[in-house]
Amino acid sequence: PMLILIAHGSRDPRWRESLETLTKSVQAASPGEEVALAYMQFDGPTLQDVIEEGWGRGERQFRLLPLFMASAGHVDKDIRPLVKELAPKFPGWQLEMLTPIGENRDFHDLIIRIANRDRD
Repeated sequence: PMLILIAHGSRDPRWRESLETLTKSVQAASPGEEVALAYMQFDGPTLQDVIEEGWGRGERQFRLLPLFMASAGHVDKDIRPLVKELAPKFPGWQLEMLTPIGENRDFHDLIIRIANRDRD
């Protein structure tokens, strides 16, 4: 499968650098799975671009990880409708929408560890 990290997008190249670094780290920790980064706006590649590229190489299974704090907002209002819109273009694809990072308990635990790291 292909894991797609999807983020908002920004005109500031410094913002993009941190996400590209994250993508490389996730790729290094995910042998056997391609990891790609897609943006919703201001920059590319878009989700459609990334899926088309994977599709062209024969990929049919996609996992989508929204790099957002909650489903409310962009995930529910933009990403889910976009996935429905793209579905007819990729017959037979399998797409698993993962929990947005901000709603994931592991992410909460990480923030707690970071916040308390230097307190001891």
